[in-house]
Amino acid sequence: MTLPRSFRAFVAAALVVAPLPALAQTPDPAQVDAAQAEEPPEPGAGTPRAYAPDWRKGAFLLSVGGGYVVPLGSIASGVTVGDLVSGGPGVSVGLGFGLSRHVSFELEGNYGMLGGGEDCAACSGSTLGVGMRLVYHLAQGIAFDPYASYGVGFRTSLVEAPETGAAPDLGIGRSQGIDFARITLGGTFYPHPVFGFGPFLEGTVGSYRLRPDPETSPSVYGFFQVGLRVTFDPLRGGKVRAQSTIASSF
Repeated sequence: MTLPRSFRAFVAAALVVAPLPALAQTPDPAQVDAAQAEEPPEPGAGTPRAYAPDWRKGAFLLSVGGGYVVPLGSIASGVTVGDLVSGGPGVSVGLGFGLSRHVSFELEGNYGMLGGGEDCAACSGSTLGVGMRLVYHLAQGIAFDPYASYGVGFRTSLVEAPETGAAPDLGIGRSQGIDFARITLGGTFYPHPVFGFGPFLEGTVGSYRLRPDPETSPSVYGFFQVGLRVTFDPLRGGKVRAQSTIASSF
């Protein structure tokens, strides 16, 4: 007996559709978990961490530094500072205030004692600079604090020569000018929460507007200093101890 064509079509369609429910079954949760566990983490993925505690904002700090100062450039047009004076010891004092996690504002003064120059070995001199600067701290909340700063200020320098010294007439006396760029690079290591120390390099560029001989034209001067700076941050200690207390309570 021959089956009707419509019946044969119905049977064929039923055979095709029959496996579909098996394919649509819900996967085993254990198999899904095992597959996910075998998948490697995405590159760069990690556990998010909170920022380090802010120990700088609102804190005052005092710094005292010492080093060696080298004068560069000219006192006035045609008067090279190296002919009259040479490098010598220098000291600096700064008072800073934290503006944010990474930035602080500082008032600073530095003083350098200068020796005799190439054309006047018996000459001597001194330089005093006062000004302000913004300091950017690269790190925060760790024992080592690298920083860079930019500042401006006022400078007065004095060159003295003995009466019998074979010194040029120009440049002897007091000069006053503006430090229009004072750039410092350094780092502070804190062996104790309120006490730190570290090296620094500082370069200053400016121009004397008032000179011993007003007939001379202004010129560009410079100072280079390398030394060691000690920093006292009394409020930092309290913040460190408070953070340690909070951490130990968990």
